[in-house]
Amino acid sequence: MQRYFIKNNYRQNDVIITDDSMYKHITKVMRMEKGEHVICIDEDKHVYLCEIIDTKQGLLQIKEELQEDNELDVEVTLIYGLPKSDKFEFVIQKATELGVTRIVPLRASRSIVKMDEGRFNKKKERFVRIAQEASEQCHRQIVPEITPPIQLSQLKDYLSEVNVVAYEEESKNGEHHAFTKALNDLHTSITIIVGPEGGFDHQEVEKMQSMGVVPCSIGNRILRSETAPLYMLSVIGYRRELGD
Repeated sequence: MQRYFIKNNYRQNDVIITDDSMYKHITKVMRMEKGEHVICIDEDKHVYLCEIIDTKQGLLQIKEELQEDNELDVEVTLIYGLPKSDKFEFVIQKATELGVTRIVPLRASRSIVKMDEGRFNKKKERFVRIAQEASEQCHRQIVPEITPPIQLSQLKDYLSEVNVVAYEEESKNGEHHAFTKALNDLHTSITIIVGPEGGFDHQEVEKMQSMGVVPCSIGNRILRSETAPLYMLSVIGYRRELGD
């Protein structure tokens, strides 16, 4: 069943008034008719089964509230060294499917893309749409936040209860326990940090360590920048939902 995220003010008692984008998708893309059903999720994570009652005015009637909770039981912030645009969009989509709460692009010294806030804002609508469509597809109750790019000096504002950075030198040194320990210590929130295509330089990692971030290996193999965050999110999801 088609799902839509809505603003709280779309609802008036038991009637939901669709916005232009939602209206066009229901009537023009999905070609739905009066009497068909959709699911709407509001900003407070309430999930409603709704019936289309007027296709001309774009009105839906709430039939019942559904009890759903498909979110991870911890908040996950992904801080991601800016890669090429297509890789960033891929990671937004897949990280959303894997349960990320917030995605923070980081201007790293080896980032190929040099995106300032103005250039980012021109693309933000597309980034948010990718995240929203992914959240609808995988039946989430929230759309992850995507922040403007930050500098390393701003990192402290985005740290959590547990903070780790994927660093290939830890793998070369044979250190494979830091990520496991971090997950054992995790109760409410975690920030995972992944570098761009060229990785982080040693000075950047040292600066992160001074803020309390723990460098960690994520296995024997060196993963691409777009693979590493998805691997880490998959491990977190397994540990929180399927593991011991």
